[in-house]
Amino acid sequence: MTDISLPTDPSRRAFCSLGCLSAAATLATLTAACGGGGSNSTSPGGSGSTGSPLASATGTVNGRTVSVPLEGALATVGGAALVRTAIGNYLVARTGQDTATALTATCTHESNLITNFTGSQFACTFHGSLFTTSGSVARGPATRPLTSFPTTVAGNAVTFTV
Repeated sequence: MTDISLPTDPSRRAFCSLGCLSAAATLATLTAACGGGGSNSTSPGGSGSTGSPLASATGTVNGRTVSVPLEGALATVGGAALVRTAIGNYLVARTGQDTATALTATCTHESNLITNFTGSQFACTFHGSLFTTSGSVARGPATRPLTSFPTTVAGNAVTFTV
């Protein structure tokens, strides 16, 4: 820690400089204690990639049934999207020509929104948890799987009921 000598009769400039230094030191301490900005892949979840941001898709809702067009990232097998609806956010992955998975988009570790995909796993950027496209935990700190919903792929859409 730096030793800061206080002048006996500080000028306004010296007073303001000292105040700024004190505020900066306090902020640095608080930031370090809180783990930084929240997207560090070397935080408690371990090191490793947290992937790239998921494509967004909009689902239409009828009652509790969500329908998502198989376009954009979901047009091909292996694609995935963060589906935003009026009743919540969901992760949808195209696992086969006629199959898909639908999962809650809320990490089971600390309830953060999962927004990334590694190409084969959903990634929470806050603490590094990874989930398979079926919702199982691939890497913690999360210990519980994501909630999954049965899906139907028909025509040019995937539907699921929550």
